[in-house]
Amino acid sequence: MSLQVRPYCSELEETVKNLSHKVWLLFKYNKDFEHQRMSCVFNEDGKLICAGYLRHGIAADHDVFEIEMPTNEFASNRMNELREVLYPIFINTCLALRNPSKKTKLVAWKDFYGDSEFIEEKGFIPYQTYLIAQHSLKKTMPEIKMPVGVNVKFHSMESKEERITYTELEQQYYQGVVYRSVDMLEWMMGGPELYTISAFEGDELVGSVMCWQTGAVERLFVIPRWRNQGLGKFLITKSFEYHMKNGRKEVETLVNEQNKEAMMLLDSMGYTFPIRLELKALDV
Repeated sequence: MSLQVRPYCSELEETVKNLSHKVWLLFKYNKDFEHQRMSCVFNEDGKLICAGYLRHGIAADHDVFEIEMPTNEFASNRMNELREVLYPIFINTCLALRNPSKKTKLVAWKDFYGDSEFIEEKGFIPYQTYLIAQHSLKKTMPEIKMPVGVNVKFHSMESKEERITYTELEQQYYQGVVYRSVDMLEWMMGGPELYTISAFEGDELVGSVMCWQTGAVERLFVIPRWRNQGLGKFLITKSFEYHMKNGRKEVETLVNEQNKEAMMLLDSMGYTFPIRLELKALDV
């Protein structure tokens, strides 16, 4: 018996949607993914069991293509086969899409969906380390006052100009691989729930945090002149309030372990760091 791999096409839209709503949204609404090819893997019964694709991001001096392999219950005993059949496709796709004038890295999480030996044999080496930071909303909320001189509010970003300003400013201060573009932001805003809380000094955007439907608190940034004044902490407490109003008991944040400033801030807010994730990379 063998798996069948087919490129994504519009006829597979409902099938892919049933496998992963996130994947379906990415390819239907997010323009960042129009140029990329998704590989749909079917079993012998014609059931879709995996959709393999590359998530395109940028780092300081190179491009990044991150391997994604969402699966369903029909793939539980066939992960080795999936890795073997999709890996050469990932390499070829990366070669086809890469910018020849820049360094390019193909990256995957350490276990490569359950098998760290697979990527080690392919020559992947450590690249970045992240921690999943968690916070229980059952804890007593810290009392933090809004710093004088800023206005913190829901940020609707209704105009294209606002979204461009937000994206450009965010990317200046976000450490690690950046996957966000204006198209990506607009896709996220078009989803069922993304709530952005931003701080303004007059009309100038000086800090922000995003709340996502999974209980995530993400993309926190504060411009340098407003740091160490409690603004970051205040934005986090507002995100806690938002999630509590929506019935969530816990929030989490993915943080780059090398971002010591962010680690210290989250620790001071009562976060714990129970899960360590290692991203490995291969130069292409």
